[in-house]
Amino acid sequence: TCVRRRYEEDVALSNLKLVIGFAGVGAALVSHVYPRPFPQNWHVLLACCAWYFLMSGVLQFLLSYVELEAFLQLKPKPQPHAQQKPGVGLNVASSMPRFTDVYTLALTPLPGGSLRMWAAPTYRHGAPPSEGVHTLEVSVTRYFDEDGVFYEGAFGADVRAHVEAFEARYASWPKKKEQ
Repeated sequence: TCVRRRYEEDVALSNLKLVIGFAGVGAALVSHVYPRPFPQNWHVLLACCAWYFLMSGVLQFLLSYVELEAFLQLKPKPQPHAQQKPGVGLNVASSMPRFTDVYTLALTPLPGGSLRMWAAPTYRHGAPPSEGVHTLEVSVTRYFDEDGVFYEGAFGADVRAHVEAFEARYASWPKKKEQ
């Protein structure tokens, strides 16, 4: 769907998380290859453990308070004319609470790219919706038959219609929308 709609995935936040993760793993590597035996290298082990826990904490913060239920960030579509202001990207999130058949697909504008997700409108299931959140709530029984076969075409059509509705509604975001 994002290829047909001319969107490109914004991987900047994913790359940042990879760098943070590798930095934590690098500390573990340093602690294992440090040339001195244990009693003389306790200060290096302490620093490596502290660095690893710090990097793990940063990753957990990003997942819990920045990404939330988001699983895909998309860059703005390229504009046909160079003079036009670039559009906004899309942040795609979803949720399906336990013991229910209702699936929610949420789209929010991502004006500054994935590295500025913290400043963009957010979607969190059960929380009051923030301005800019466009949701589609549908029963998953619409996409599966009694044998468990997934109807990809029906799901894809609903997602395309949802994205088109989002684009029409938020084409000029963050300007005031017509009521």
